[in-house]
Amino acid sequence: MEVVTRAHPWYTVLPLTTILVYLLTLTGFWQLIFGAGLLAGILMKRPLASFMVGLLGGSVAWGLPLVIASRYYPLEDVATLLLDIIGLPSSLTFLPYAGTVIIAAITTALGALLGAYVYTLVEEIRMEIP
Repeated sequence: MEVVTRAHPWYTVLPLTTILVYLLTLTGFWQLIFGAGLLAGILMKRPLASFMVGLLGGSVAWGLPLVIASRYYPLEDVATLLLDIIGLPSSLTFLPYAGTVIIAAITTALGALLGAYVYTLVEEIRMEIP
């Protein structure tokens, strides 16, 4: 029995990845977003496309709630405190926000890249076995 190995299009995997990353961030274990990227890579099956979907999905799912929360909570005070501890001027309050979004985006994107390459490797091994 032959399994259909069709790559899913980006416009179906991107919302799935974004929602999954958002739900995993709500658990409190942000490291689990790597798994959402892994799933995106397995579904996309193309390394560059899955990397881009992971990058965009991770940044939107992490950045949008951060922007919404900054409207209702004093996150700017926390960012200023962090910048004071580091020794940077308090006018760079966007820096901690941007840093967390970049870390989330890269984590998801690397998971997606790994998922695509692991899928490719498993398919090559599966084709060699009679």
